[in-house]
Amino acid sequence: MSKKILFVDGDETIVKIVHTMLENMGYLVQMETSGSAGLDAFSKNPMGFDLVITDLAMWDISGLRLAEKLLKLRADIPVVLLTRLEGQVQARARESGICWFGMKPLSMTDLAATVENALAAAA
Repeated sequence: MSKKILFVDGDETIVKIVHTMLENMGYLVQMETSGSAGLDAFSKNPMGFDLVITDLAMWDISGLRLAEKLLKLRADIPVVLLTRLEGQVQARARESGICWFGMKPLSMTDLAATVENALAAAA
């Protein structure tokens, strides 16, 4: 059975590209273009996802804040935070329970490795 990933990013172009990449890797993917839509989708079915990938910078709610809310709903959900920043953001994210990061821009190889590592660690 394929793993289901919730991908949240405010940039529709990135959403389309990553959707194609993840599907080509064999994953089932639900895409959302805002943090609030991602939270709504997850809230409706927290056990329906195996992994969440979210961008840090979104217009309505930051990926970090979204991840914190998701982890309150389901503490064991692995969350990958995509960012162009390092250091303090990653330190704060780790304190919130996020253990995996992807540095933008992501290649298909980097995305595949990040997803595989997050799913393997959560298994």
